[in-house]
Amino acid sequence: MTKIPFRFDSQLAGKNLIDQQLADTTKAALQDLLADSGKDAAFLEVPFDSGALNTTLAAIKGVPARFTKVLVLGIGGSALGTQAALEALKYAPARKDKKEVRVLSNLDPASISDMISWFDPKDTLLVPITKSGTTVETLTQFSIFTNIIRESLGDAGLRDGMVAITDPERGALRQIAIKTGCQVLDVPPRVGGRFSVLTPVGLFPIGLAGYDIEAMLGGAAAVLKNVDMAHPSVQAAAGQIAMMKKGASIRVFWAYSDRLAFMGDWLSQLWGESLGKPGKDGPVGQTPLRAIGSTDQHSLLQLFMEGPKDKIITFVTTKDVPVVKVPDMSFLHADLAEFANKNVDEVFDALRMGTTVGLVDADRPVFELQIDKLDEATVGALFTHFMIETALAGYILQINPFDQPGVEAGKKFAHGILGRPGMESFKARVDQVLGG
Repeated sequence: MTKIPFRFDSQLAGKNLIDQQLADTTKAALQDLLADSGKDAAFLEVPFDSGALNTTLAAIKGVPARFTKVLVLGIGGSALGTQAALEALKYAPARKDKKEVRVLSNLDPASISDMISWFDPKDTLLVPITKSGTTVETLTQFSIFTNIIRESLGDAGLRDGMVAITDPERGALRQIAIKTGCQVLDVPPRVGGRFSVLTPVGLFPIGLAGYDIEAMLGGAAAVLKNVDMAHPSVQAAAGQIAMMKKGASIRVFWAYSDRLAFMGDWLSQLWGESLGKPGKDGPVGQTPLRAIGSTDQHSLLQLFMEGPKDKIITFVTTKDVPVVKVPDMSFLHADLAEFANKNVDEVFDALRMGTTVGLVDADRPVFELQIDKLDEATVGALFTHFMIETALAGYILQINPFDQPGVEAGKKFAHGILGRPGMESFKARVDQVLGG
């Protein structure tokens, strides 16, 4: 695939959005980002890693036929990308040997209880994913489901009924994989979790669900071709920064497709965790917010239309929809004649266009991202587009978009509460703040 399967347009946010100073800053930041592809920005190399792809394809092919279901254990970057892809592709053709893939992405006891009822070690492959190998939520989940496997099938069940995905060398999950003898796939050490969906982290479960992961990487590679100042991902990043400078502290991903709801969740982690950092002149970043059309025309639109002018909205649309015709039921009431004999997508799109124009007339800035077809190539392209946009925005802001130091403090306090040796001072602080 050589053509980017989507179009980005910022014209509705105003002309000359990117001034010369921002253009110069963006150009320099882009050069730095591309130069870092072999270092911090290693996600740029992922779509071209044929070795990892071949290893993943072999692992998919090697899964015994008795496994018709797959349970993925993960959280954040180890789960959201897979969920986004599976939801976006739910109507796309899949291989006949596809498996039912579910993702357990939280530690809610009710959700875990439900999954225990669904999980059967005889027909369900367990896929724990944690880059660090030490994620509290994932290791807790892991303890529960490996115990179920061991009680049912013994140690051999752990060896044959599990594929771990983690760091090549370090972490508890890597050591467990060695001890149990189960198969293990590597997360590239230089690729951060939230940038890892096109590594085995996402490719393995998405491939098991029957989708074409080679086509997904092909779409990603198309986005990485000729990344210059005219590139849509570069224009999107610079446009977001321009709107930040104008006071847009909230980024809204408004998809007119239920299939893209999880894509909005994935982007929320990517954008918020990458860009919410201390900057040179104080804290920077935008709060990400996911909306779905037309549902949120009846919930969030009032705020967007007449609330604070602190938002930049990106409308995301796709032409890839089934044809459903509205019958003429006007004999029941004259108001029904407006929709009679129209396709549902005509009504749906009229609502989107009406909302767009209403926002523009209210001086609320709007970007547009238009998709022709939601297939594997497009999903891979969207992932890559948003990763470039996010990383480049960080470089423009002169912050590191690949770390997350603010997340680590809460983890240390949690370890202290749970009794990890060496974390006693954190437990003491919790007791001081919350009352022991």
